[in-house]
Amino acid sequence: SSWPATAWQPLMRTLKLLLTSSARGMASMTTNAKGTLAPASILAESWSIAAEGYDEIFVPRFKPWTDNALALLGSAEFKLPQGDVLVPTCGPGHELPLVAELLKNRNVRGTDLAPGMIEVAQKRCEGNPRLSCAVEDAMAPSGEYAALFSVFGLQQLPDHAQAIQAWTRCLKIGGVAVVIYWPMGQGVEKRGPWAHWGRLLKAALGDGARRGVQGWEDALPAAIEAAGGEVLFAHPLKYRITWPNASEMFDAMAECGPWHALRLKKG
Repeated sequence: SSWPATAWQPLMRTLKLLLTSSARGMASMTTNAKGTLAPASILAESWSIAAEGYDEIFVPRFKPWTDNALALLGSAEFKLPQGDVLVPTCGPGHELPLVAELLKNRNVRGTDLAPGMIEVAQKRCEGNPRLSCAVEDAMAPSGEYAALFSVFGLQQLPDHAQAIQAWTRCLKIGGVAVVIYWPMGQGVEKRGPWAHWGRLLKAALGDGARRGVQGWEDALPAAIEAAGGEVLFAHPLKYRITWPNASEMFDAMAECGPWHALRLKKG
């Protein structure tokens, strides 16, 4: 499977953009007129329920991408300014001690929309005064940071371009963001079980089978630049995820993975 790794940093000429607040408060936990949960609330509830299972099943499978992102963040070519590190959509907090070990003498703050995820993350923060975590909407990060680190969180957010702009604006001048996400356009494979699964969903649901707006990732570079950032590079990362059988994969995705939120939304 292949997911892009992206790094960028704010430019010196965009200091004024760093002081704006136009990217704040873009997603809220509200109910609509019919009383059903809005998407942000569904995500918060779903990932709270799935937190322990996600930590046990998915975190080890995502390790190759996490290790790659850590190596990139620790690259000697990045001379970070003074300041803390933000890990939005931190999930169960498995990345927080790894980032703190990599960037010594810096505080690392993790945020997630799901209280259940933060409960698990807080256990990883115990005993280390440089680690902290809190329930916070990744669409509206608070504070300014020397670096931002995110693996497989961006694709979960309701507006990817607005999220990436908010992340860019919370960086200090010279700060660096390293983000790995699951793209919409490329898909996982052209042939094989995932491709067959996609065709079945499309035949049954039409456009309703889409995970999001087609090609949303293509708009990210322009969004970053509009917020005052510079894309340093972007490239796909290919690693393999294996499952003992199809049944275990399906159960994991539906009980403690991204399909769990779909279950809550669809009923």
